[in-house]
Amino acid sequence: MSPFPNYLSMESIGKELKDVVGVTYKRIVQMFEENHMYLYFDKADHERVGMNVLEKAFQQPDMFIKLGKIQRAFAKSFYAFLKENNSLKKLGLLSNSRLAGLHEEYERRYKQVYSHYFPILAIENYLFKYLQEYIATKEADSKKAAHYVDALITETKAMVSRQETLAALKICKIINKRKKWADYFKGNVINTINLIQKDKELLRLIKNHEKKFFWITRDYDDPILTYEDFIIRFKKHLKGNPKNALEKMLKEEERIGTKINEIQDKLKIDKKHQRLFQTMREGIYYKELRKSIVSQTLYYYDPILMEIARRGGLSMRQTRHLRTAEVRPMLTKGLNMSNALNERIKLCAFIMENGRTSLYTGEKAKHYYKKFVEVDKNVKELVGMAVSPGVTKGPVKIVINPDSFHKVKKGDIICTLQATPVFTQVLSIASALICDGGPGITSHPATLAREAGIPGIIGLRMTTKILKDGQVVEVDGNTGILKIK
Repeated sequence: MSPFPNYLSMESIGKELKDVVGVTYKRIVQMFEENHMYLYFDKADHERVGMNVLEKAFQQPDMFIKLGKIQRAFAKSFYAFLKENNSLKKLGLLSNSRLAGLHEEYERRYKQVYSHYFPILAIENYLFKYLQEYIATKEADSKKAAHYVDALITETKAMVSRQETLAALKICKIINKRKKWADYFKGNVINTINLIQKDKELLRLIKNHEKKFFWITRDYDDPILTYEDFIIRFKKHLKGNPKNALEKMLKEEERIGTKINEIQDKLKIDKKHQRLFQTMREGIYYKELRKSIVSQTLYYYDPILMEIARRGGLSMRQTRHLRTAEVRPMLTKGLNMSNALNERIKLCAFIMENGRTSLYTGEKAKHYYKKFVEVDKNVKELVGMAVSPGVTKGPVKIVINPDSFHKVKKGDIICTLQATPVFTQVLSIASALICDGGPGITSHPATLAREAGIPGIIGLRMTTKILKDGQVVEVDGNTGILKIK
């Protein structure tokens, strides 16, 4: 992860968030080291904002439905702005000043989206704890209580990889009804692509699917799914029985809804708390709505960012370490940013205080790194946030990005900095997920662990620094305790 657009996210909650919920964060420490990001909130500050927003959620339990409507309007305008301005032909004709103006407008719109999204991040841990404590008054067995809470906050619409699979299986079911279409997928990938290219009806079906889901693997700097990727996925589905697989997934979704009703009846959950569990589910879905908007806007913005990089004589990696205020002088005055950006790539610290941002590199950044990031590598037990129930023990595999997926064998425990939807393919064979990052119960690793049905702990902070491949650990997804054997 790089500073762009992540430092904009934090600036937005130090300023623009006030227009959404009436409060802002006063101090945030955000650090970048090569491709890693470290983010720290002041505990009291985070609690102040979180409890303030939680009180609003108690008063307006439909908060995320209302915010969702606002975000969709933002997204529609944002997409239109980017598609109007990201043509490579048009970009080449823009003045340096106008190009800088596009970057400034992107920042404004991005902060608009992120500040309206952050209320769920502000309250998720506090609302989750409140709901956990409520269920504890209904069920004394902590393991049963953990499973009840997990079921009550499950929102399948927020499981993007699952929704893509469902949509793909529906298309595959149609394909299997037409022998000619099914035959297209029996050859190699290139042959399949060539045959579909000549069939306008099927091509339109798959292209629409691509348009709807291409972004699901894009997490800031990550690549998107291509048309060929989707063809490969379709071929895999068609090797099995897509009709049966689809029916099984739809029945699972029905069972989830039924289970929620059964638990509510069994524990005699009152209407107020039923609505608050629904609020949490709506918040989880709302979080994925923001993810879809940001992922797509970043993709549509790539051509503009590449043009800024070209004119500035920079690589894309360097360009993602620019601050918005530096783009205009770099383009219009020929400011050379290369050396400064290389220092930021090594290590930099963004300190946000009372709505102002200070950026440090060199010794000052090292000071913050030592204070916040360095860890004790001899610890034998870590405590994080339990996000998916269950207890398991097994060997760890450190997986920072998809390049390491090949290491994971059935039963391994995946240890990562931050799991994204692309991790779905390896989580299907893993026995647990432990994650240094993950801001809360609605974060990607939390949702992915629950979707995979495996124990999960997030917010462990230091596992990728102290664990090694093959080391045995015990993961308790009920309590959030990780024991290092």
